[in-house]
Amino acid sequence: MDDLEPKISILCLGPKGSGKTTLLKKLQDAEGVDYTYSPVPTIGTNIYDIQYLNKQGKKQVATVREVGGEMASLWNNYYDGIEKVIFVVDTSNLCQISAAAVMLYTLLAEPKLRNAKFILVLSKMDAAYRQMRNEALLMLQFARLSTELKNAPVLLEASPLTGVGLEELRNHLAENKRPVVTIKI
Repeated sequence: MDDLEPKISILCLGPKGSGKTTLLKKLQDAEGVDYTYSPVPTIGTNIYDIQYLNKQGKKQVATVREVGGEMASLWNNYYDGIEKVIFVVDTSNLCQISAAAVMLYTLLAEPKLRNAKFILVLSKMDAAYRQMRNEALLMLQFARLSTELKNAPVLLEASPLTGVGLEELRNHLAENKRPVVTIKI
């Protein structure tokens, strides 16, 4: 692993059981992440190094700190120096989406994160849950976020188990400038 560029400060947050650990393990290309995989809820933090090639073709490592959903009241201890926030929402759990919206809006209003790039990941976007996408976006008021915030989150749909959306997320981790994304809802 020669010619590594400096690590990027990235925080991965979301409610308990939203799929943060599975998503990050799959981005790491960990073995054994399939339909039989059953992660243990993160009580505390985990650190993941995710490798990718930047636009110049150089190897780069993004260091991602996952902070468990159970620790939401302590998330603010991890905001210093954060450049990107991956916020994961489980689209298969409509009951949890309202709580996720409150968490997301709290993060977006946090002064320490005002310059951070937000990536909103709708997780568990397997075929059985595709119909819940629109309901999740309505509950999160994503259309309103997109028009009213100058630092609106980028929206990604992902399924760690099928691999859908993982390469797009990896590309957003590699970007240095804030991407401009238009999503019609």
